[in-house]
Amino acid sequence: MNKELAVILHRILSAKRDLNRNRKSHLRFNKETGRHLGEIRKKRRKEKWLFAAMAHVVCQNFRERSLWVRPSNQAWFDMADTEFDEQQWYENFRVTRDTFQFILNEIEREIRRRNTPMRQAISARRRLAIVLYYLSSTAEYRTIANLFGVSTSFVCSCIKEVSIVIVQKMKTKFITIPKREEVKEIMRIYKDKWQFPMCAGAIDGTHIPIIAPVVDHADYVNRKGYHSIVMQAVVDSKYFFRDVVVGWPGSVHDARIFSNSGLYKKGNEKALFSSDVSETIQGCNIKPLLLGDPAYPLLPWLVKGYPENSNTSDVERHFNLMLSRARMTVENTFGRWKGRFQKFLKRVDMQVETLVNVVVASCILHNICEQQDNVFVGDWEPDVIPLGQPPAVSIVDAVPTTDATDVRDALAQYFALEVPHARGGRVARV
Repeated sequence: MNKELAVILHRILSAKRDLNRNRKSHLRFNKETGRHLGEIRKKRRKEKWLFAAMAHVVCQNFRERSLWVRPSNQAWFDMADTEFDEQQWYENFRVTRDTFQFILNEIEREIRRRNTPMRQAISARRRLAIVLYYLSSTAEYRTIANLFGVSTSFVCSCIKEVSIVIVQKMKTKFITIPKREEVKEIMRIYKDKWQFPMCAGAIDGTHIPIIAPVVDHADYVNRKGYHSIVMQAVVDSKYFFRDVVVGWPGSVHDARIFSNSGLYKKGNEKALFSSDVSETIQGCNIKPLLLGDPAYPLLPWLVKGYPENSNTSDVERHFNLMLSRARMTVENTFGRWKGRFQKFLKRVDMQVETLVNVVVASCILHNICEQQDNVFVGDWEPDVIPLGQPPAVSIVDAVPTTDATDVRDALAQYFALEVPHARGGRVARV
């Protein structure tokens, strides 16, 4: 019995010793864990302090522009924008400040760019100013880049991008075939100023000199011997462009450009002008007409002069004179356009595809200037010698329609009876 109690007591004491040993081991573990956690917390506090110190240094040395962006001098445009008077601004950009703002409001959303962490974007205002200055002068890309504080490559890309936006956003609004009431007003002005009835506009082509393209450069050599592209334009009595076709090589004849244009298709389908506008002249029902030179075919809706030769009658010569006077609107429009945007007086160094959009954009801008009464200054007459325009080449109409000849003959008789001859008398009717 005593032996059994001794065994039980021994086991109890052994269990108590084991329990005390486990407690000491647990305490040692807790101390080591606590010491380890403390080291981690201390390390984190040190890291936070280092990050705070680094942030402080970075903030003190922060620059708006990164080191890889070359500093540029934007002083000229900043001065022009804030200090130029209206005359100085007009002389440099060829539009008034109000017109500039009008154009900017139309396209600002499309040409604006966002700032990035690396650099600030060029403002939409500066982008538009670059394009207008480029069009208005004969300055080289490098000169424009220095004036506006940008790179030469940016000037090139800016002109291309802004021109595309102007064409896409504004062409259908500012270059349109006139509607019924507009046609009537245009015809009234032609009759009041130049005594030519039923005239809704004049058509002609002009050559824009270019640097010879790499591909098919021979196709772009015109009859004057220099490289060019052709712009066919219809203008009205107010010197507005009403239809433009740009991009054909300089060697292509005006008649071919015309016959491949949408204008020709609409005219032959009697969808060019309002069908209910007409007038009976000398017994012939005449609808709105375009006036062309000998390079164009004689059509019921497009009249040109009689061939000049020994058999040309006085009535026919008088008609040719009246038509030539009224057609001066297209020559005047080209003159105002090239005087306002003198870039097209010299050879343009640009890819043909890009130049097409630039030319159309300039026609849109011209119409806006005329619409907003931006005065054409006499001093804007070309101050550089422009390359001569190739002469118009007459074509022989394959089969002149009866309607077309009747319209021209009726107008010739009208002028013989109603409009005094240049010498002060009337032309005998034949």
